[in-house]
Amino acid sequence: MIVELDRENRASLRRLFGDYPCMHGCIEAVIEDGAGRVFADSLENPSVALAIVDFQFLAGDPFHESVPLLFDLLRAKEWLVVPTPEWEHVVSTTYPGRIEVYQREAFQAEQFDINKLRGFISDLSSGFELRKVNFEDVMKFTELSPAFIASYTSPEDFIDKGVGIGIFHEGKFISGASSSPLGGGKLEFEIQTHRQFRRRGFARIVAAALILYCLENEIEPCWDAAHDDSSALAQQLGFRSTGKYNAFWLPQPEEQVSTA
Repeated sequence: MIVELDRENRASLRRLFGDYPCMHGCIEAVIEDGAGRVFADSLENPSVALAIVDFQFLAGDPFHESVPLLFDLLRAKEWLVVPTPEWEHVVSTTYPGRIEVYQREAFQAEQFDINKLRGFISDLSSGFELRKVNFEDVMKFTELSPAFIASYTSPEDFIDKGVGIGIFHEGKFISGASSSPLGGGKLEFEIQTHRQFRRRGFARIVAAALILYCLENEIEPCWDAAHDDSSALAQQLGFRSTGKYNAFWLPQPEEQVSTA
């Protein structure tokens, strides 16, 4: 049997997710602040669980009898992250020859050089405004990327619980960083820059500004890189790599796969 854990009943997940190797901001938001949805084999003493925020996370015993029931709840065409090689084996054998595997890199917050971060921000050219996103800004912020608030139930929920910082230019946001999500004293970074403004240092500026926000508010910034450019930026900002890992892009159900 699989049950869904409500927002106030997730302390039991700490044993399963407490040592997760990556995306600590997402995990903390799930456990401590009730973000997303969680399914497990037990309310009080789960052996296996699935957490769904903007990513999907499995944890616990990969060979538990309830694992197939959790796989039935996975969302197709979305990311799945697992904590161990044993879990990777289970995922790969569940989707033989059909799953896409991508390598990501996890980072740990270090002792940041505040003067260096402020120096990055000072590089912002005239005509570009660095601003903290308020409710009136949210719609324009999400025009740059809906992923900025994907971990929240609504724009109001994002303003109430999260934070966004963007660079505004000629009536629109051209780069931004947001909490994806924020919970348990940790903030997972989401950064996007409009393709016409990439490789001009804007992502570094918004990232530096969000790190400073974290430090000023006693929040641990969490960084997880999907590609080499993101990894390089993390190191410029002062994060330390804790290693690479695999993430899985789930296929659609076989009965929906086109044979054309």
